[in-house]
Amino acid sequence: MKKYLFWLIILTYQIIVAQSSNKINLASVNVIGNKITSENTIIFTSGLKEGALVNPADFPRAIKRLWRLGLFQDIQLEYEQETDEGLFLIIKVKENYILGNIKYDGNKKIKGTKFDEELSFTKGQRIKPNTLHMAKNIIEKLYAEKGYLNAKADPQLVLPNNKSDSNIFNNSELVRDIVIEINENNKIKINKIKFNGNNSFSDFRLRWQMKETKQQPFYMFWRSTFDNSNFQEDLELLSAFYRNKGYRDFEILKDTISYSPDSKKMNIILTISEGEKYKYRNFSWEGMSLFSENDLQKTLGLEKGDQFSNEEFDLAVYSRVQSLYLDRGYIYSRIEPQVTPIGIDSLDVHFTVTENHKVYINNIIVQGNTRTRENVIRRQLRVFPGDVYNQERIARSYREVMMLNFFANAAPNILPVSENKVDVEFNVEEKPAGQASANMGYSQYLGLTGGGGITLPNFRGKGQSLSFSFNAGVSGGGQSSLGYQSYNSNTPKSRSASISFTDPMVNDTKNLVGGSLYYRMTGGSTLYYSPLETTIAGASIMLGRIFKWPDDFFRGTWQLQLNRREYRGSQADIDNYSGGRTKSDGISLVQSIRRDSRDHPEFPTIGSHFSLNSTLSGWLLGGQENFHKHTLKLEWFTPTFWKFVLMNSMKVGVIKELPSNNESLSYIPYNDRFIMGGNGIPYGNVLRGYDDNRVGPLTASGNPIGGNTLAKFGVEFRVPFAENPVVYGMLFAEMGNVWSSTDLMERLSLPRSGPFDLKRSVGVGVRFFMPMIGMLGFDFARGFDRIDSNGKLKPEWKTTLTFGQQF
Repeated sequence: MKKYLFWLIILTYQIIVAQSSNKINLASVNVIGNKITSENTIIFTSGLKEGALVNPADFPRAIKRLWRLGLFQDIQLEYEQETDEGLFLIIKVKENYILGNIKYDGNKKIKGTKFDEELSFTKGQRIKPNTLHMAKNIIEKLYAEKGYLNAKADPQLVLPNNKSDSNIFNNSELVRDIVIEINENNKIKINKIKFNGNNSFSDFRLRWQMKETKQQPFYMFWRSTFDNSNFQEDLELLSAFYRNKGYRDFEILKDTISYSPDSKKMNIILTISEGEKYKYRNFSWEGMSLFSENDLQKTLGLEKGDQFSNEEFDLAVYSRVQSLYLDRGYIYSRIEPQVTPIGIDSLDVHFTVTENHKVYINNIIVQGNTRTRENVIRRQLRVFPGDVYNQERIARSYREVMMLNFFANAAPNILPVSENKVDVEFNVEEKPAGQASANMGYSQYLGLTGGGGITLPNFRGKGQSLSFSFNAGVSGGGQSSLGYQSYNSNTPKSRSASISFTDPMVNDTKNLVGGSLYYRMTGGSTLYYSPLETTIAGASIMLGRIFKWPDDFFRGTWQLQLNRREYRGSQADIDNYSGGRTKSDGISLVQSIRRDSRDHPEFPTIGSHFSLNSTLSGWLLGGQENFHKHTLKLEWFTPTFWKFVLMNSMKVGVIKELPSNNESLSYIPYNDRFIMGGNGIPYGNVLRGYDDNRVGPLTASGNPIGGNTLAKFGVEFRVPFAENPVVYGMLFAEMGNVWSSTDLMERLSLPRSGPFDLKRSVGVGVRFFMPMIGMLGFDFARGFDRIDSNGKLKPEWKTTLTFGQQF
């Protein structure tokens, strides 16, 4: 304990001080009690030197300076005598102990290394008066975070057991070990959470608002450990819930915690005051010149009589109304609401608007692009130097840069330059540039497969896409038992190779060019959708354009495809699947119109994706294939609560022969027809919960043959697990089917058996977007309308493995 004896000195010398302009002469200054710290260090730090003239205020300042050194646990100023020469001063100190070792006794649930990490003690450091108290608090907090609320830590200073430890210091008598005795006691679970004063909402509804503080259900014994920091956050969530329901005056009056007799469980009782439920009475505005009061009130979206919600009010004011000004360059505008309670349950709201001046963009800075060329980023931007600042266009620019899928982040920063100018900085974080793969696996349809490839979505940093791949499956004895028709067992039963290139914005224009070469050979299988061994070789060229109308989310591509198909198999299979043909040449023109307003390429939270693909094959183009095919696909994303996102989807399609006087030209290749089921690989459409490619028309022997009409509808409830790389889970439900008929509306008519005659499934899944690999998905789904080999209904759970984006 400190003893400040300088007050006695001051009283003794009051007369002297008064007669000598408050100056005291120090005739002598001595130090006692110091063990390691030198006398010169103490005197120099205190500022009290022999022969100095000091003021009374210098004494407390001297003690403060010495105390800041952290070397002493007690400091006293005393005087021996007074003479005509002056004051004979003694500085008496007691030094802090020096830390030798630290030991823990009684800890079982937390390792000593964790304590060492949190305490950050170092051998040889001084043990300050508050060191033990700090150690006690830190250790007990660590236990509390794990649910051991009654854990106790008792730190004590003891003489070191190991004399060699104390001898390493200059003065061994100052060395002390710290021994911390720990009593962990029982881990405490939350038994009940109860509320007093809740007249409008049930206890269950209020408990639901608390994110981390939960009662312990009997079937989830691992839950409901109490954490005080989480508890305080949950109290804020509870307050926010009430204020968003109109209870603006809501208060938590007190929280009471009690323990069970065995100290293993706790009960929490929250006493609350709901207050009145408020609604809006009047709105008024002043200070605006750019917009009329009616315009602002309409944008606000709140009306007289509406229930008050704090969240909705902030969204209306600081998002909707403020955006009117931000999108016109008034970034320094302010909207200050004054909310006045009227009567018991009404609110008058008066808005004071300060518009200030318009701001322009001085410069646009791009940083962090170590691989991507700057022009690739700049051509995605919707703002330019000299433009009036526009928040909506900056947000759109961010979205366009992120949709390139080259960057993990590209958030813009606004940097003030002058009173009416700002710089906009896009600091991008590059993702890995390409996706390389080498694989080997076994499929009951394709046999033993292996191969590799590489995809460069940002080739040479120019935003171009280049990819090539090769895969092969080797026939073996095991394959024949699975239904393979081996016509040449000395060659691989499946192999493929492809190369493609796309430049999405040629010379930074809105024009796209691309092309590809491909070769595919697939062995026939009675279990697959075709028993024929099929070889396809082809090439394509593509042109595209970003549209301005209806808006610049639209773009179109036109692709000319040429291919040759060759079929091998029994004559009966050739007659059934390829119309008696052993080869065919096809020339096709494919038009794709799409609109993509999603906010992220891998985990969208808002926006939609629309595509309409139309294929014309044959007719005036020539070739032996003569058909037209159309598919429409829609996906739209809606944020719900927390980070959960709802994704709804629809896909419909139809393919039909073109009339021809030459019957040999009225031909649709079987692998251009619609296939559905399982993961949809390689040509089909995903329908989880069913066998691969087994949904739709079948031959007389029960093998899939493909259909002319497709319909599929789905809904997914997604939640993110990680942002970089993206990982998310989902609950999903979907239904779909494929039919031989080309009358889509007839297939979906209500009088048909079942819900639109569609195959239904539900399940759970997870998606991983891995650098250098791409998307990997696992799904576990139950198909409700699955038919077994005997033609009987047999619902079953199926696991599906998915690579790449498929639908």
